[in-house]
Amino acid sequence: MTYVWWHSGYDSLCHAFSAHQASEAYFEAACTHSVPPEHLVRRQEGTLCVACLIKVGSELPEDTHPAQSWRD
Repeated sequence: MTYVWWHSGYDSLCHAFSAHQASEAYFEAACTHSVPPEHLVRRQEGTLCVACLIKVGSELPEDTHPAQSWRD
């Protein structure tokens, strides 16, 4: 799944939102934080949400080239 990192006006954090989300009422982040469109800044700014980082990172595929691993 592809994610975009957008800033929430509710908690001033940058959350990971599914790029395919088309909600008119609320956008739900990977950490289940939800934001109405009028409080969502569609650009990456501010501190990243740790819960989103963990959730999105856990869904990344395993490295095919362990010598070049970003996880090390």
